[in-house]
Amino acid sequence: MNTQLDLTTVLLLHKSSFLVGAFCFLYARWQSPRDEGLGILASGFFFLALASTLAGYGEQQLLPAYLWTLSSFTLGIGGYALFWIGVRRLSAGRRRKADWLALSIPAAGAAIGLATHFHVVNYIRASVFNATAFAFLAAAALAVIADRNREPLPVRALFAAAMTVGASLCLAVVIGLVKPGVIPITTTYAFFLSIICHFAIALFALVLVKERAEAELRCSADTDALTGARNRRWFLTQLPGSNWHGDCLIVMDLDFFKRINDRYGHQAGDQALIAFADLMRKNLRKGDCFARLGGEEFGLYLPQTSETQALFIAERLRRAVEELVVIGNEQHIALSVSMGLAAGGNEGSWEDLFNRADAALYEAKRGGRNRVTSFSSVTAPASTSMELSFGRVG
Repeated sequence: MNTQLDLTTVLLLHKSSFLVGAFCFLYARWQSPRDEGLGILASGFFFLALASTLAGYGEQQLLPAYLWTLSSFTLGIGGYALFWIGVRRLSAGRRRKADWLALSIPAAGAAIGLATHFHVVNYIRASVFNATAFAFLAAAALAVIADRNREPLPVRALFAAAMTVGASLCLAVVIGLVKPGVIPITTTYAFFLSIICHFAIALFALVLVKERAEAELRCSADTDALTGARNRRWFLTQLPGSNWHGDCLIVMDLDFFKRINDRYGHQAGDQALIAFADLMRKNLRKGDCFARLGGEEFGLYLPQTSETQALFIAERLRRAVEELVVIGNEQHIALSVSMGLAAGGNEGSWEDLFNRADAALYEAKRGGRNRVTSFSSVTAPASTSMELSFGRVG
């Protein structure tokens, strides 16, 4: 059976898909006011719905050609420009003032139309419109993919794919208008298929908002509110359940921290913790796991690191802390840190390794603080202990 699609009916569905998407974006904007771009996306879809409405009235000869052709063309291009701006903002999560320059394209199109009346020639108007829509959709898809390294949300690939399919349909229409018969798809069928793309784009945009909110919640649950470092909960999830062979654990504790709070005030103590955590993060290798375990105690997990390497890393960090200058309550605060190091083996749990690192930390404190002590030096002979413990009394 040969089924024909009526253009007027397709335009009605086309308009409806934009309206549904616009209301979805508005609802998401209401629920997630911090997400950039949702309001602009809704505006873009409303513009496209209005353009589709005018085109539908024009096809039914309810409006004069000179009126609906230029107005639907300008509103449609404006809608795609707003769509591109909205996607860019939603994807990046920030505002870019320069993006508004995209609105100069529909303005220029309207001016050229008034001067040349190209819009009254159907195939020229449709070709220019779909070529511009292709450019905006393709650019929006590229923007979503470009931001995936910064924010690797799983839905980005699907979101970009939906826009790519929509862009491909617009390109197919242009080719079909310029070279009829080259692509076996009519304008009506292209519009019909694009309806599915509009629903998919709206769906994946909402999923992106949802995945971003979930990622932020996970990050918040795993992050120490004061220092911005990861917290104990996250740290424990990074540790292997067994077979610590070749790994090392370091437990750190700031020396005389209570004195800092008593002498300079708790706000200065907070500044000291923040400065210490920032220094650690800036001096770690890729793959190292650092977290605040509680109070002035921090943990550092060094995967695939020998005890000798870990000792040198810890000593380098200790020296960096010793040289750190913290200003609190308009005074310079000197910091030092004691570290206890434990090397993993083929047996034992992370609790065992923590106990060994804590024992080494206790020895570092008892030995005068501001030093790195390995657990193996705690039970080793005195001659060996000197080789496995760094630092100075103070």
